[in-house]
Amino acid sequence: MTGPASPRPAVLIVDDSPGVLTAMERLLSPHLTVQVADSATAALRAVTADTGLVLADIRMPGMDGLELARALHQGRPSLPVVLMTGVVEDGLRIRAREIGALDVLRKPLRSETLLPALQEWLSPQHPELDLSASPPARPVPAAAGPRPAVPAEDPGVAAQTLLRPLTLLPGVISAALFSEDGLLLGVQGELNVQVGMYLRFLATSASTLGTHLDAQGSVRAAQLEFGDRVLVACFRPGELLAVLVRDTPAASSVKAWVRQRWASPVPRSLIH
Repeated sequence: MTGPASPRPAVLIVDDSPGVLTAMERLLSPHLTVQVADSATAALRAVTADTGLVLADIRMPGMDGLELARALHQGRPSLPVVLMTGVVEDGLRIRAREIGALDVLRKPLRSETLLPALQEWLSPQHPELDLSASPPARPVPAAAGPRPAVPAEDPGVAAQTLLRPLTLLPGVISAALFSEDGLLLGVQGELNVQVGMYLRFLATSASTLGTHLDAQGSVRAAQLEFGDRVLVACFRPGELLAVLVRDTPAASSVKAWVRQRWASPVPRSLIH
């Protein structure tokens, strides 16, 4: 006899990038039970009777996502499998569906597209599931007593103290400070709060890359050029700093300012 379906189905995320696993778990855990695996082999061991859907990267060392989808379809044909990758071509999507995958999604995945898709895929087995309402990224615990006074070094105040002079530098458009887990601490200008999640992923990826380059010390900054704008990302223990500037000379000025007044090695908790 089959029991009632759980109101929180489990989704297994499979990716060899610790940053992606962390970001996806943070995105989905307010809505669903999240399982993670850092390889296809680990995923085959991690699947349980409660697993309602597998979301797996295609490009992974050893067994890739396509091979994983084939193995899962052979073992549990009714288990939905969705693949993800940076570049999605029609031929890849056709091949994935031929081996039993529902679809191939393009990374990075955004909540406004991923959550409706998961709603569609999971609702046949979990009709009571509702992913339309987005809960806060961080639940606020109930207060046990009177609310304490704001400490002298409130993170928001400290963030604004840093950001105001930074945004006065020539060429700076906006700047934002985030905690090491991507939570916005303060912003000056137009930077979106979701930038924090991508900075966390960037910090993790850059730190991992440094080990393959025999680089001395941890990554301190990264610079991304987008035509008429440049994003400077800086890292230190506990905090991530994003500064949007107009050109590369302005980016150089920002990095010099940061080296003198703010920079230090990337948080160890970001290095897995």
